[in-house]
Amino acid sequence: MRFFGIAVLVGILFVGCASTSVVSKSTMGNLEIYVLTTEGRQLNNAEIYLDGGFIGNQTGRLPVIYAKRGERLIRVECPGFKPYEKKVMILGDPNHQVLNIVLEKL
Repeated sequence: MRFFGIAVLVGILFVGCASTSVVSKSTMGNLEIYVLTTEGRQLNNAEIYLDGGFIGNQTGRLPVIYAKRGERLIRVECPGFKPYEKKVMILGDPNHQVLNIVLEKL
């Protein structure tokens, strides 16, 4: 019984320390990104950055980024191609946005 009381007290303390921010669909949006060459070929090794942070390589299977609503900076880099940068406005749920990026060779 004593252990149970201590566990409850610790639980109450941790709840007080927990963040109350909740991510809802209305504060998030999705952006589908396709990176192509000028010939229309998809570049699956293109590196995608969101607001300066690397988020991964574009693939044909998972081209969707989930981000907070608002203005975001998208940067795409790929060896042998000029970097691409664009500010986009993430609108949030229920909007589904698509960004087709065409990279030019160096």
